[in-house]
Amino acid sequence: MSDILHLQTRAYPLQHGAIEFTAGSVVVPGRGEVPLRAAELGSNAYNSEATIEAELTALVRGAVSLPGTEIVSCRARIMSSGVVFLTYALRHDVDLRSMDAYRLAEFDARVNRELRDADSEVIGEALYAAAAVGVLRDLVLRPGHDPEFGLTSVDRRAVRYNCHFVAVEPSWTPDPRVPVLSMGPCCQVLLPYTYAWAADPHSDLDDLLTMLEPADIATAQLSIVFSASIGGRRILDELARSQLGRLRADDLRRFLDRVWASYHRLDTYRLESAQQHRANYLATREVIGLDQAHRRAGELLDYVGKSLLAESSRRSQQLDSRLNRVAAGLTVVVAAAFAIDLAAWLLPDAGWHARLTVAIGVPVLSVAGLLAIVLSVRRRRRLQDEVARPGSSEPMPTHHVPAPVVGQRAGAPDPAGSDPAVAVSRIGLDSD
Repeated sequence: MSDILHLQTRAYPLQHGAIEFTAGSVVVPGRGEVPLRAAELGSNAYNSEATIEAELTALVRGAVSLPGTEIVSCRARIMSSGVVFLTYALRHDVDLRSMDAYRLAEFDARVNRELRDADSEVIGEALYAAAAVGVLRDLVLRPGHDPEFGLTSVDRRAVRYNCHFVAVEPSWTPDPRVPVLSMGPCCQVLLPYTYAWAADPHSDLDDLLTMLEPADIATAQLSIVFSASIGGRRILDELARSQLGRLRADDLRRFLDRVWASYHRLDTYRLESAQQHRANYLATREVIGLDQAHRRAGELLDYVGKSLLAESSRRSQQLDSRLNRVAAGLTVVVAAAFAIDLAAWLLPDAGWHARLTVAIGVPVLSVAGLLAIVLSVRRRRRLQDEVARPGSSEPMPTHHVPAPVVGQRAGAPDPAGSDPAVAVSRIGLDSD
């Protein structure tokens, strides 16, 4: 239907510290040239916020084809606050007005999955090319980052997106659970992350993107909060295994420093934006629960900090114990050397029997002392392993497993249990 424009905006938290307009275009090897232009946020009323826009329509049309869907435009907006917006403008053959808010959201989610499956490679290559020529600067890699995926890879669970439907007279009814808030003109919240806008769908895309900025910036902040939570959970997973792999406390600290810097830089939008856009921004924050997510992430990271401190203390104790054992061994060796020197001084004219006894006895006692130190350490470790193993010789508490309910398989996993860890993928290979 040509009277409705469907827009999707993804927020990729790349955690870059700065942007620089170095050239008018970027060459993506094997795909072509991406035009770049310097721009700024159109909804700021006070201090300007510089952006760099990349026109990706030609690249995407060459790699993505969805039946019944026309890709009107695909544009990336690189923010100086560590986030990249990727916006699709779409038109569909289906009648969107005949759908209610729930069917509309389901339709949007299906289109979003198909787009992400199809565009992951081309979008990833375009952003990597932008980073390679210096458009994206000072990137901070997330904890546990795999170098195989490049500098611009993003954890798929951290990427959030909004869907927008632009029509002259939107006819959809919002979900009754959406709170009644003071919105700016033109905006209507159908569901969290789903918006209807009363505007001309044939308007210039720059004007439409300016209209969407309040909702998209709030969702970008949520994606940054998700990045912080995911980084904290990675550290907790490593600590739970009692071993730190590639994750280090310094990596987490640098990553979180950049995360919170990006979050609070975007948060200044509430002060810099124009009045009508500010109303939409504040309402969007409440609808998507941004403040609650921020608070939960802060609580999680506080716990991560305490766990890292406890782990650091434990490792310091282990190091002190090792140093004490080394010092004890050196003491035994020094005592043996002193004993030999003392015997030579007290018995200068002793016969060969006495000398042989001293020469053999003192080293034997030294070796015995060292063996005692080593064996005590091994015994202590063995006891710790036996206590930790379920098959330990120590009595273990007995757990009574209730009989399965009739009609239910025994040993079935709890449906509310944790899912396996999702493999980290390149940017673009992400879904909500």
